[in-house]
Amino acid sequence: MTETVLDLAAARRWAVTSRALLSDFRAQIDALNVFPVPDGDTGTNMLLTVDGALGFLWNADDPGDSSLTLGEGLALLARGMLLSARGNSGVILSQLALGMAQAVERAGPGTDEMSPQILSEALELAADVAWSGVSAPVEGTILSVARAAAEGAELAISAAEPAVADGPGKAGTLTAYAVALAALEAAKVALAKTPEQLPSLARAGVVDAGGAGFVVVLEALESVLADRPHDGTALTSSTWRSLHGEDPLFSTGGRPGADAPECLDDEGAYEVMFVLNDATAESADRLKRDLTDAGSSVLVVGGPDVWRVHVHLDHAPDAIDAGSRAGRVEQVSITALNRSLGIHPGGEPSEGTADTKPLRALALLCCAPGEGLAQVFAEAGASVVHSSAGNRASMGQLLSAAQGTAARAVVILPNDPDTVLAAQAAARAGADEGLRIVVVPTLAAVQGLAAVSVWDPDTRDVDQSLATMREAASDVRYGALTVAASQGDTSVGPCRIGQWLGLVAGEIMAVDDDAGLVARAVLTEMATGLAQDPEMLTVIEGSGMSEDLGLREELESAVQRWSAASGTEEVEIRQLAGGQRTYRWLLGME
Repeated sequence: MTETVLDLAAARRWAVTSRALLSDFRAQIDALNVFPVPDGDTGTNMLLTVDGALGFLWNADDPGDSSLTLGEGLALLARGMLLSARGNSGVILSQLALGMAQAVERAGPGTDEMSPQILSEALELAADVAWSGVSAPVEGTILSVARAAAEGAELAISAAEPAVADGPGKAGTLTAYAVALAALEAAKVALAKTPEQLPSLARAGVVDAGGAGFVVVLEALESVLADRPHDGTALTSSTWRSLHGEDPLFSTGGRPGADAPECLDDEGAYEVMFVLNDATAESADRLKRDLTDAGSSVLVVGGPDVWRVHVHLDHAPDAIDAGSRAGRVEQVSITALNRSLGIHPGGEPSEGTADTKPLRALALLCCAPGEGLAQVFAEAGASVVHSSAGNRASMGQLLSAAQGTAARAVVILPNDPDTVLAAQAAARAGADEGLRIVVVPTLAAVQGLAAVSVWDPDTRDVDQSLATMREAASDVRYGALTVAASQGDTSVGPCRIGQWLGLVAGEIMAVDDDAGLVARAVLTEMATGLAQDPEMLTVIEGSGMSEDLGLREELESAVQRWSAASGTEEVEIRQLAGGQRTYRWLLGME
């Protein structure tokens, strides 16, 4: 077998091969979801993370530039991967590239290839950074697989040390390929053990999705160093065998920016910006005409297939809808424009206003899974980044949006457990650039609404305001209703496709064919978890609920029946149209 040294060219091929394999297995990794809830997007997040990194490399790196060193190339890859990181799995995956870049930097100038020792150190650094970056690390996840890969590499180094000590003739027997192979084999063993470490995985009969994606990336590295084109079948198919050596674990019976243009007028209540992908020049021109009819300050620039879009208009969803007809919309930002004061939210005066306004003390950046929620957050004065299952906000999107707030400090509300790490990575990157970014780790949109309700952008005591927001968010007990997208076992028994699932704090608490029964069970469980009697119930309707009047009436009746049965008729009920797709109802009780 011919082996390849791990130089800059091989590192580029590794990134491209990783992208290809993650593309091949994206849907299968997404399906490794311990809950039959249609929000599993680990494979999608990892693919978008690597895909975005490649885009960053192609824009920043001239392939013909022979002066680029291995360390510089890996630093570019690590930066691109971190900026593109989506979901917790994407952030952790980005640490692999970061570990490689740091290991080469430690080796000193002039290092043009990764020796076995440097590769081993890179894997160790990646695991260390990943584990330290998670506030409550859990065994049986991608973290366990990353650590096992590092330990496998270190064992390969240790086993070779006696041979190296025998004399100069033995010094070259250990190769970077051997270290990569040892890391891969150890990671595969660790992946197979994840169901033993997490009961939810064992119950569903699957391995951890993030760990599976990490193994795919290691397989890409192994195949590149073996100088063997990876067809996506040889090693990978054997990696996913079930615990009983039968079918692959992937198929267990169906279980599961550019600056904005200067404000030229005072028309429109919202500023909407996004990136439009997969759009032709004709569709971009049509979008520009549509936005000009709907709003003002229109900008559609770029090409040939990626465009940056900006518009001011009164109804923000109109811009997103128009963009969706032209191509694939990503990196959405919606900001309310305070025209009554003549001030743009970014702190710059609008045209015709002589007065200036100092920077706000505390800006707010909210992730929103639906257009309705985005509009609610924007009306409160927050900047908004769209983030939902299958299209979660990247670290780079969050950092860019935070930088655009023009405030002394920025609070990010991720409103989703799988966006917390990306938000925290944005906070670290902001600190490096002198911008204070604080993450209030809201795990649901209802917690974000509570935090927004006590936000004071002009506070003189930022720390006290942050404490108040954290307290408001933590006082909210959150739940959700959705429909099972696959059959599977849950903590409360099996479910079939199409059955109603009730979740409280992310855990399935009820399964039934009757939506009303599930709703009442969720409300009862939420109320039980509160320290005091509930005072307010927030109900956020998902996409399509307004058209399904029968279901809406059934669920509203369930709320009233629960209220009467529990003696909480005085509870204030607030109902919002959120527009989120995955969950028919998002619930918050405080």
